[in-house]
Amino acid sequence: MLNEKMEQQEGKGLDKEQPEELGIHVSRRKLLTAFGMAGAAIAAGSMLPGPSTAYGKEGASVAESVYEELHGKGKVPQLKAADLIIATTIAELRANSDPDPKFLYFIRDKGQEGHFYVDPADTTSVDNTGTILMAASGARLKRMMIDDSIDVRWFGAKGNGTADDTAATLGAIGYVSSAFPQGGVLYFPNGKYRVTDGFTLTGQKVSFRGDKAEIFLDNSSDIITVLTFLGCTDFFVEGIKISSSKTTKLHSKQAHGIFIKDSGKFKLKNLDISYRTDAIHIQSCDNFTLEGSDVYYLGEEGIRIGGSRNWRVAGNRIHHHNGDGILLKHAGASEGMYNGEIIGNFLYDGVNTFGLTSTIGGGVTCNEEVTGTAERNIHNLVISGNTFKNLRYGIGLTSITNFTISGNTIQNVKTAGIRMDNSNVNNPSHNPGGESAITGNTVENVTDGEGIQFATNQAIVEKVSITGNHVRWVTHAVTQYPGIAASNAVVSGNMVSDCKILLQASNCTITGNRFLQGGFSSSDAGSNAIKLFESFVFTGNTFEDTKGHIGIGSGSGVMSGNSIKTGSNFCAILLRNNPSGNVYVMNNSFECPNTLKNIAYDPTVTPSGSGKISCDFTLARAIQRYDAAIPADGSYTPLSIIWNKDVGKGKPLGHVCITGGTPGVWAPFGYIGSVKNGTVTISALTDSVIVAHGMGLLPSYVSPTPLGNTGHLWITDMTTTHFTIRCSAAPTADTLILWEAKA
Repeated sequence: MLNEKMEQQEGKGLDKEQPEELGIHVSRRKLLTAFGMAGAAIAAGSMLPGPSTAYGKEGASVAESVYEELHGKGKVPQLKAADLIIATTIAELRANSDPDPKFLYFIRDKGQEGHFYVDPADTTSVDNTGTILMAASGARLKRMMIDDSIDVRWFGAKGNGTADDTAATLGAIGYVSSAFPQGGVLYFPNGKYRVTDGFTLTGQKVSFRGDKAEIFLDNSSDIITVLTFLGCTDFFVEGIKISSSKTTKLHSKQAHGIFIKDSGKFKLKNLDISYRTDAIHIQSCDNFTLEGSDVYYLGEEGIRIGGSRNWRVAGNRIHHHNGDGILLKHAGASEGMYNGEIIGNFLYDGVNTFGLTSTIGGGVTCNEEVTGTAERNIHNLVISGNTFKNLRYGIGLTSITNFTISGNTIQNVKTAGIRMDNSNVNNPSHNPGGESAITGNTVENVTDGEGIQFATNQAIVEKVSITGNHVRWVTHAVTQYPGIAASNAVVSGNMVSDCKILLQASNCTITGNRFLQGGFSSSDAGSNAIKLFESFVFTGNTFEDTKGHIGIGSGSGVMSGNSIKTGSNFCAILLRNNPSGNVYVMNNSFECPNTLKNIAYDPTVTPSGSGKISCDFTLARAIQRYDAAIPADGSYTPLSIIWNKDVGKGKPLGHVCITGGTPGVWAPFGYIGSVKNGTVTISALTDSVIVAHGMGLLPSYVSPTPLGNTGHLWITDMTTTHFTIRCSAAPTADTLILWEAKA
């Protein structure tokens, strides 16, 4: 019938007008016969400009475009009207005993739509449902494709959430890997693809792209990974949701969403993965990116990376997980891990519902957990711009060098905000760490650990700068956790407030920080809101507290130029132990109205220990200032000093308060020039005595003090060699006179 219809239309062109210069008419039957096997495709090409063009409404899906073609809205009806395309089904085509190579066959099965042509030369290809169909006659028909993107539904996947799409997906993967050895794409349109097993690719370059597509693993096994890539390169997985029927007891299992090993040059993007042990597990890979994904309801890690290099994890959401949010695992990697970035991720709401009930999920961590094989295992790591909320911890690192932790926000965590964890379980090799910067982070509300801790503890931590961070509300009912704890570090420009201990530092330079309000409710020897150990430089800081003080342990250091305000009635600075070297406490500003003294020594400090401590008078709550005269009013404590503004030869450098009061009793000190003193006896019944002073200068000042009743004394006849002491009442007996002369 079809051939007869074409005979009836012989001589008619495909279009309304024919080129006049041909001068002859060729039947369509003869034309297609002359074209041979490719005739149908070439004829179709006169209306469809080529295999690289797909017609359809702009912005429509592949299926929408195909259905519009079938209902007369596109080019396909023109070809059908010209009797070049036969609409059929896969079942009908397979039952066809004589498919004609002169025509295209359009498969109209939902989800499997497409054009097929007969390839008479192919007698061996296997029917794979998706791209090759075998008719009853043995003829092979092949799908016309425009690129290397293969629709999983072509191979029989339904995506309806009930049909088992395992075999269809496996067939599609096999086809892409063989047909496109340099790399092809398996496309999952919108739908829920139920599978009962995972899929493993070994060396193939098969990428997965979804459009609101979900791969649902309907299997209660706890050892199945949905997608596994082994030794693969140049691929991506994008826009796919991975879920599972197994939703409990996922901790410490092997039921991952995606597992990738010994692979490189890949990207995972815009994924949605839930109800797995690890959402994404990567081992020994190079040059990859994980970005824009949402992973949640996990037995352990959101993202786990081990022994890898040159990677970036950015813009992901990790939440409702029972393990670590992002785990960097470097144990056993002899060359270590290098060049990683964790940027702009949101980790929040850890849970304890997937098998590990003792604790909730955490933030970013690295650890060995078994003995490592490299001196320092992680190098060149950036953790920046991330947000951590409602987790076990924020950032916990170990055996790591050359890292930057900057601009992160950490709120409502339990065991630590940012920590170098050198416990035996996480760093059994005691590898050192440091040479890094912790800058511009906000850490708030840590209930059972430190705010920021980078301190030597079993393993050396050194060469770290802790700068410009904001730490507050580090509190625990019993344990004294510090807002910042550091060793061998520079601690500068930080704001630390409302923490039980504001700072604990060893061998540190601490400058330009604000330490406000420790957590002590009473003032005593244990209320050390700041603790300084070993060598320290503590300059230019502000310390304000209501009950606490600054405690200095055994060591040596300089404390200068600080503003110290405390309501403590104990002290402002406490020397807790004998210093090992000199301690200088100078030029600080004190506002401590309740302290008995600004500096106090613990009873364990010996006289030899206190001899190593140098301090100015301000530590006794005394004042120092310049003036032309001693005070006439106001209250002063002993050792307060008025430095003389009117200095000169024979004048004192200043006056010191020797008895506290209003204004107190003051005595001069530090006369300028030569000073001589001695004794002389004035004989009974005489009223003068000549004194040879031996100064060689004319005295400017002589002070006689009688040790008996001589009446009023005065000085006359002063020369460069002697002066005369005279009295208003001659003594009745020889009387001793003390004298002091200044020149």
